[in-house]
Amino acid sequence: MLRRVGYVAALLVAALVAGCGGDDDGSASESYANSVCTELSEWLTSIDEAITSLTQGGLSTDSEDLEAAVEDATEATDELADDLAELGPPETEDGEQAHEELESLATELRQQVDTVEAAVESDTGTSSFATTVTTAVSEATTAASSTFESLEGLDRGGELEEAFTNSGDCDSLREQLAELGS
Repeated sequence: MLRRVGYVAALLVAALVAGCGGDDDGSASESYANSVCTELSEWLTSIDEAITSLTQGGLSTDSEDLEAAVEDATEATDELADDLAELGPPETEDGEQAHEELESLATELRQQVDTVEAAVESDTGTSSFATTVTTAVSEATTAASSTFESLEGLDRGGELEEAFTNSGDCDSLREQLAELGS
């Protein structure tokens, strides 16, 4: 009897170990999707906070406020780019393409930040600066939204598509993008 209990216990342990390790690829893809969506969501929140800090100031917004907001946006963008680069490509069929999409997004976002920084330095006036910021933010959020849609469309029917579709973090990002109107 003791032998039979030991045998059953060994089978249960083996089944649990096999169950835990059997879906490593799905877990890695899910972790990748969660990380990408979390990073993009945090960036969007940071950008929104920087813009809100300017709009709440109204007419009392001065050059120091502008510089602080641009610095916050620059830091958020640099952090996003660094964090996405650290992820590397997921180990899926379209993993390298996903990585290239994110690198391209980071480049686009940095270009938009550079445009806003140049507008601050040129001191072209409030109206011109507001137009530049509005355009840059719009283009940046559109780029983030387009990249996210591209990532969702990679690896059709595969684990990466499933990970982006089923991720709670990606659901939150979808809602955030919808609120922005992108």
